[in-house]
Amino acid sequence: HPALFNLLLKRGSTLLIGLLFWGSMQGQVSSAYSFLVAGHAYGAHAGTNIGLHPPFLNQLHQRSNADVAALILTGDIVNLSTTASWAQVDKELSDLHLTSYYVMGNHDNNSIGINVFNKKHGGLYYSFTLQNDLYIVLNSTESDRSISPVQLQFLSNLLQNSASANKRVFIFFHEVIWNSHIKYKMVRSNSRSRYDEIVSVSNFWQKVYPVLTAYPAKNFYLFTGDVGGNPDAIAAFYDRWANVTLLSSGMGEVADENYMEVNVQPDTVLFKLIALNDSVKMKPINWYNVPEKPLWIKGALKVNSPQSAVSYKVSPVFNATSYRWTLGTGISGRSDSSSIDIDFDNNFQSGQITARAINFGFGESEPVTLYVQSSNYNAVNETEMNNGLIVQQNQQTIQLVYRSEKRSIAQFRIYNLSGKLLYKDESIQNEGLNTKVVDKRLLGKGLVLIELSFENRRLDRKVMLY
Repeated sequence: HPALFNLLLKRGSTLLIGLLFWGSMQGQVSSAYSFLVAGHAYGAHAGTNIGLHPPFLNQLHQRSNADVAALILTGDIVNLSTTASWAQVDKELSDLHLTSYYVMGNHDNNSIGINVFNKKHGGLYYSFTLQNDLYIVLNSTESDRSISPVQLQFLSNLLQNSASANKRVFIFFHEVIWNSHIKYKMVRSNSRSRYDEIVSVSNFWQKVYPVLTAYPAKNFYLFTGDVGGNPDAIAAFYDRWANVTLLSSGMGEVADENYMEVNVQPDTVLFKLIALNDSVKMKPINWYNVPEKPLWIKGALKVNSPQSAVSYKVSPVFNATSYRWTLGTGISGRSDSSSIDIDFDNNFQSGQITARAINFGFGESEPVTLYVQSSNYNAVNETEMNNGLIVQQNQQTIQLVYRSEKRSIAQFRIYNLSGKLLYKDESIQNEGLNTKVVDKRLLGKGLVLIELSFENRRLDRKVMLY
């Protein structure tokens, strides 16, 4: 307005520049929006549909899609890649009035599918933006269940040239190529994406992940769709590594088949799984993961031998469907819950009680271990415990046993003969008998120096590891 402009000139240029800058910044602020992600969208292998999975299509027709910015189909869009199948999918999506993006899956990958992708997106991998967010679609079938060198360069170039305003990057490919990590050895994705099938071909952790973590100021959200398509498969997945979030959603042959709604807010991203079966209620997205290690096992550290029905309990893990207890020599009991009653036989002297959390279909946690002794065990008597550090070992672990006068912080250090630090940890110790269990795989074999510092005391022992 001319009058306002003249007023601003009279008040000074600083105010004018400030208001113009404020207006410019207002134009850059992203507003909230949502998009949908669906994997294995043709559904069941034995399905008679030639287009999209009918329960999924019905869901899309029943919901309001007015605020949905895009539908992204993360591979295996059609069962048989024929001209008729792709025409049917195109018609179904047109009837929904949704902007759609295709990700290449192994079922889609033939000359007909390639032509469809080229016509729709100009290639088999591509990028686009929604507001200030960068979207990248990759093709994990070009180089079998990995990302090809040319696509790695494409990804690197995109990130190098992306605007600083692109703080969020959404990346899509079909196969769950991060399952090559040993952590995911027991994750039941669709058969082609399981650890044993993918560990020798995937380059995710060697090539893809380092490209992403080189941009710590950006948050990356990776989506795959090769789940839900086998009767024993999981239907969703979630994990987070540094600034990289890993997600999967799929449908076809499991009761909890689903698709995902992603709500992008100015300051966060929210994920919601939507079941295709009315009788199924999906859990929060972070439930669909390998369980975290339990924090503790509670129970007696000293027992009489023999002694029966001694109760122990492991700390609960929110997504555990059961627990696995492992008991040392002279210890017996059975349970798949978070508590167990244990019997110690006549010959019991000392041993470990170990528990792992299990999430069926995803795997089991790292173990938490408690070291227990018989009150009749002479190898660690009160005099020894008051004066020093007791070190015991088996094939897998070493156990550091010591006594503390009060609750405090204990620091552990283990060095090799060259003075190289092999292991360090800091943890809270309780009054009385304490144990620390260390995995020997972290240490190797040979002579090591173990140092324990607590309560202004320092204890050390040289130990030959076998």
